[in-house]
Amino acid sequence: MSPHTNDRAQRKALTAHLYIDQRTIERISCGRPSLDNAGPQQQDFQAMLATCLMSTYENRHPFEPPSGGALSSAESYFNTIVSRPGQFDVHTNTACRIAARLLPLLHDGHRVSGIPGLRLESHNKRRLRLIHLPTGGRLDLIDSRASTGRTRRDFRRRLNMETDWHTDPGIAPLWTSKILLPKETALAHHWARRSCTPLRSALMTRAMLIWYKLGIKPTWHEPSARRDYPVLLWAPGNEQVDAARLGRMLTQSPALIPGAVYKRHNASNGLLILGTESVVRLRSLTD
Repeated sequence: MSPHTNDRAQRKALTAHLYIDQRTIERISCGRPSLDNAGPQQQDFQAMLATCLMSTYENRHPFEPPSGGALSSAESYFNTIVSRPGQFDVHTNTACRIAARLLPLLHDGHRVSGIPGLRLESHNKRRLRLIHLPTGGRLDLIDSRASTGRTRRDFRRRLNMETDWHTDPGIAPLWTSKILLPKETALAHHWARRSCTPLRSALMTRAMLIWYKLGIKPTWHEPSARRDYPVLLWAPGNEQVDAARLGRMLTQSPALIPGAVYKRHNASNGLLILGTESVVRLRSLTD
């Protein structure tokens, strides 16, 4: 089989694994498909995004609002995600709704929800461009379905409607500030580069494989006195996807993380390793 045919087959397989349009898949210099295209600063942002979005109502991320759930349900609106060298594209039917959940708010003068440092940089009639001030990372929320006759003003009106609750009593929209505010700066450890950053960024790039192809909703847990490495934890769910299967998908499937290996402890526990320092424990709960 020729290299061209191999590449075409790989792109087709990636479409099946990641629900991605073949035309949007980035390629390296030799023309082969590539998923991990983020530069260092973009990678820092995507790594933080992964730990925020890989949460559930039962295991809430600290950046969830005091009531309800925002980050933990954002993934339900995603259609496709694509990592580019200087931006992370999310194709969705509800760009403004996702933005309303991700943009940072201050609750009762002390608690921050959303993504600290995230700002609306610009928009047109179907794309919201968000910038993360501390890392310089960029997130583009793109409406998958273009509405005939919709204008830039219509799109802004939709965003205003979705963010109307951002000025409710006790809430202050941090995202309207052009600078990073002290309440956000205090949370810098969430986006600081760590040894696990490359793996977290790679997991974010493959989130559709995890959420949709395998049907699991994992939660991120930081290292602790009882945990030697950060842990991606989930209940197997209807598909009964255990850690060993996810480990194989991330290291042996068409959507593999280049250079990553999986060290299996048992069916429900193992280490995902990239290089000499980037390690994440995969753990599926048993019944």
